[in-house]
Amino acid sequence: MKKTALFRALAAGLALAAAAGAAHAHQIWFEQDAGKITFRYGELDENLHEVSPGGLDRFGRLEASWLKARGAEALAMAKQQDGYAVPVKAAAGESFVAIDKAYPMFDTKRGDTLLRTWWVPATRWVADFSAQKAVLPMDIVPTGVTQGDAAEFQLIYKGEPLAGEKVKVATPAGWVRFITSDADGKVMVALPWRGNYTVGVYFVDDIEGVRGEEKYQLEGYNTSLSFHVAKGVAPFALTTKTLPASVLAEQRKAAAGK
Repeated sequence: MKKTALFRALAAGLALAAAAGAAHAHQIWFEQDAGKITFRYGELDENLHEVSPGGLDRFGRLEASWLKARGAEALAMAKQQDGYAVPVKAAAGESFVAIDKAYPMFDTKRGDTLLRTWWVPATRWVADFSAQKAVLPMDIVPTGVTQGDAAEFQLIYKGEPLAGEKVKVATPAGWVRFITSDADGKVMVALPWRGNYTVGVYFVDDIEGVRGEEKYQLEGYNTSLSFHVAKGVAPFALTTKTLPASVLAEQRKAAAGK
């Protein structure tokens, strides 16, 4: 791992604490239900799906691709009330990826200073744990290594392994585990339950720049890897449905106006 990436990883830890818990900490992910794939935005482990009208409408330029052995092709997704329907299934060794580089910026607080943050949500779906090449700016890919019910994944940031980052593993039933990536950016993740999983990381880099006409002081990358495990222990029931943050905000606004 290069020194620059290590420095960024250490610096990001300071920003992570400030950003945690806010709406921008939501992830995007793909999930499988009854053989169908749906793109979601919210919190998998809290059974929270942002909806439209509402938080699902924040995406300004959502781009999705189907990565096949012969190359990548555009993935058409149909927007629905609480996600985007994906009309196809990935075969063994294939991936779906989605990213939005035009998502609204937000402020991250460090001490008494507000730093404008370019937040880039991205996700990858894999049909199996075959080794994959990174294509997203902040990517999580299978390495092809499995041990019993565990699989190994690697964090790749702009072409370099990302060490020392806290990775969140979650299921829809609310089961959550945290693992720190090793010196090669790798994590070995136990997958005891049948069903959907996300493996996610939120990484902040101290990079200043301009997107369009808007200046920013930080780049934030919230990336998830999602997949479905066919074998394992029967999962617990889904957690109680949580209202989306955008809906809760409207309810509070309405209550305050009474």
